[in-house]
Amino acid sequence: MSQAGGSASKAMFKSLDDGVTFTVQYNPKEFRVEKSLTWEEAKTQGQSTNPIQFQKGAPMTASFDLVFDTTADTPPKNVQQVWVDALLALTNADVKPAQGEPEELKKQRPRSLLFTWGTFSMKCVIESVNVTYLMFASTGEAVRARCSVKLKEWQTATFAGAGSSSTWDSEKIKLVDVKGGQTVSQVASANGSDMRTVASANGITDPLADLTGQVLSIPASAASSAISAAAKAVTSGNASSAGKAAASAAQSSATSAVTGAASKAASDALKKLF
Repeated sequence: MSQAGGSASKAMFKSLDDGVTFTVQYNPKEFRVEKSLTWEEAKTQGQSTNPIQFQKGAPMTASFDLVFDTTADTPPKNVQQVWVDALLALTNADVKPAQGEPEELKKQRPRSLLFTWGTFSMKCVIESVNVTYLMFASTGEAVRARCSVKLKEWQTATFAGAGSSSTWDSEKIKLVDVKGGQTVSQVASANGSDMRTVASANGITDPLADLTGQVLSIPASAASSAISAAAKAVTSGNASSAGKAAASAAQSSATSAVTGAASKAASDALKKLF
C-alpha cells in the first residue's frame, strides 16, 4: 500500500496491526488538532457561582486535507485507483481484535495506525474520509482529488486480570454501547447491574444524563452473579421441584435488586450517590 514518491519528510500512516504503510503524495497545507475535556458545574444550590468538576477527557483528534494529483503522469492515471483507494483501504474492517481489546466484540475492525509527520506522531484510527474529485481527463477519469481526513486517538482499554499483567477479563467487566436516550439506570438494568455500580465505574454524576453514543464499562457484581447462579439452578434438570422453586424465588429477588430502578430502594441509593 506504500506509494511511489514517499520520503521521510512526508506524512505517513503505518498500521500497528500488520505494518502496512501509506505515504501521502503532498503534505497538507493545514493541520488541525483538537483535545476536548468535559467539565460540569457542581450541583450546588443558592450560589451566584458554582465550582466546576472535571468529568473526563475525550480522545485527541486531528484533521487535514490531502491532495492527490496524477496530471503529471503520461498518460494521466486514474487518481482514484492510484491514490484514493489505497487511503480508503485503511478504513476496511479486516482486522480481528487483539489482546487488550473487548473479547465480546467478535466483529472485525479497521487497522489501528501510527500517523507521523515531522516531529508529530499519533496512535490513531481513521474516523472519516471525505473525497472530492476536482479534475477529470478527457476520458472522464478523475485525475485530481481532495481527501478530508479525520483521525481519532487510539487507546486500548486494559483491565487488571490474573497475575501481574493487565488484560481484558470478560468475566469481570464488559463494555456496552449506549443506545438512544438511555440513562445510567436503564443501562445498568439492561445489563444485570445496579445504577450505583455503573455510575461509579464510569464517573457519572447526573443520573438523568443522556448517554447516547457513549461506551460504558459494566463491572460484575454479587447481584448479577446471584442472578446467573439462580438461573442455572432453575433450568437444572437435577434440581428438585422445591429446589427449583427456591432458586426461582432467589433469581427474582436478585433481579429485582439490580433492576428495580423505580423502587424506593433505588431512589434511596440515588440520593446517597448524588
